[in-house]
Amino acid sequence: MYAYVSSNPINYVDALGLARIFKGLASYYNLVGFETASGEMFNPNIFAAAMTSEKVPLQTVVKVKYKKDGCEKSVSVRVNDRGPFARGPNGKAAKPLRPDPRIIIDLTPAAFKELTGHLGYGVVEVTVEAP
Repeated sequence: MYAYVSSNPINYVDALGLARIFKGLASYYNLVGFETASGEMFNPNIFAAAMTSEKVPLQTVVKVKYKKDGCEKSVSVRVNDRGPFARGPNGKAAKPLRPDPRIIIDLTPAAFKELTGHLGYGVVEVTVEAP
């Protein structure tokens, strides 16, 4: 059983009130050589992610769940960056920066591959549990 967190029906709180649950799309991003919002260098080989500040604070560990063909996989990632951001026609983040209304989390390539098996999917439906 879930209850709405806000007027947005994809955001829930679990029955015990211990976790916030977001449903939407996940993608992966690869910004090697750039600094994340937390000040560390982007590392594509760790299990990390970008989410908006409205959802979780930096350094929060969230659980990302993915279902395919009746099987569910999950991965825990640390939010060390902000995003995902809406993209312009060139595929790069649109200026001024604004959240992407469809994608709720951007994962590092390592986390996305662990979750889905490979990077070929690009974007998948997920559930994110945040404390």
